[in-house]
Amino acid sequence: LLTAGQTMMSTAFLIMLALFIFGCVAVELITHDADLNSIEDTQQIILQHFPNLFTSILTLLQFVTLDSIAAVYYPLVVHKPWLIVYFALIMLIVSIGLMNLVTAVLVENALENAALEADAERLNLKHKIKDALPTLLETFEDLDEDGSGFISRDEIEGVPVTVIPPKLLENVSIDSMVDLFELLDVDGGGQLTQHEFVEGLLNLVLLDVPISTIQSLRLLRSIKFISSQLSEDVKQLNATLLENMGHPVHC
Repeated sequence: LLTAGQTMMSTAFLIMLALFIFGCVAVELITHDADLNSIEDTQQIILQHFPNLFTSILTLLQFVTLDSIAAVYYPLVVHKPWLIVYFALIMLIVSIGLMNLVTAVLVENALENAALEADAERLNLKHKIKDALPTLLETFEDLDEDGSGFISRDEIEGVPVTVIPPKLLENVSIDSMVDLFELLDVDGGGQLTQHEFVEGLLNLVLLDVPISTIQSLRLLRSIKFISSQLSEDVKQLNATLLENMGHPVHC
């Protein structure tokens, strides 16, 4: 409500403007109607609820919440049936239309604020990652004891998880480096390249998706790579078979 203050003020002004217009119409249609003023029942309603513009607007405020309005409009509609059009328009425009507009404004404002907060959080996270990237590369080199360009489970077993920058682990729930290795080693090869290590960590931090989904995506990528290699091998095998069939062996 605090963040939607300006919008709420605009909507409240729109409601009051609608009530003012309908109040002016009420003065012309009801207050100055000679037939309604000549009937005792409706005369009492006019004197109590529609004697002037200000009181008419206060009466129409009841239509915003639909609070005990039957006693106001029912006797008038009985004697002047066409007034049902006037009261129906009030209920449709003010009670239903504008009040739903208030709800829509509040929801839209809440969604906008949530989106702005998410963007700010994402930008802050990107700054953290940018600052931590050199440290990640150094961490990989430190873990790669034999300098092979790969790190294995044996190399990181026993290494404390604190070697990873804490700012990257704020939203990732792991207890040890072995747990982290199991998450990143999707294909089960037992080794991680520098690219797999860094990219996997960044995916865990940046992507707002479950870890299982990230693993599935990486596994699909590995399957695609293996399938392409398999396809090339099949093509080479077919070419070799065709070549052998074209040159029969003579005994």
